[in-house]
Amino acid sequence: MSMFPFTLWHGTSAHLLPTIKEHGLGGRNVMEDWRVIDFLKWAWEIVGDAYDNHYDDLDLFVIKSAIGGTATHMNFEYGDVYVAGGFHKAADYSLNSPELMSFVKAIMEAADRIQESSLRNGLSNYPEIAEFLSLAPKPVVLKLPPMPMSAIASEKGGEVQFPSDPTNGAAKAFYSQMAYRVTSVVPFDGIEVFDTSDHKRSFSL
Repeated sequence: MSMFPFTLWHGTSAHLLPTIKEHGLGGRNVMEDWRVIDFLKWAWEIVGDAYDNHYDDLDLFVIKSAIGGTATHMNFEYGDVYVAGGFHKAADYSLNSPELMSFVKAIMEAADRIQESSLRNGLSNYPEIAEFLSLAPKPVVLKLPPMPMSAIASEKGGEVQFPSDPTNGAAKAFYSQMAYRVTSVVPFDGIEVFDTSDHKRSFSL
């Protein structure tokens, strides 16, 4: 069996570890269970008009693209597990993970700026989202066990293409900055967990 030539890393929140331990990484779509996209679509109907076309607010532009499916160059196929080829990139992502919940925080802050209270009142219909927002951030990075090539796809979902020697210095540095998709469930038993609470962001997401 051909193995992926690099260690892979996944940035997430420690608050999701109980689910990952029970179901494995990729075994349960918590964001779907919590109806996060539904919340974002509902929230956008309330605050979107106030910010529509104000693309200087990058967070809101990304949110609109995510819920509308209009950004082809970003990872908006939620439900798949995305991983990084290097620890530091995964740690950067962990600071805003889960990404959809960072969108929830951004749109809530946007509502507060225009003194629109219905979003916070409406959180009672989304108890899991409300509970997560009440928790202090606990970013972590998961080090995946060696993975078969058949379980890894490119960021866009296609086959990963490597040069003849992907482990030489220049190639390794390049691929450590790449993102990939995991297409099978990874059992928690083979995963190592690293606390990234003190991590300083090394690049702009």
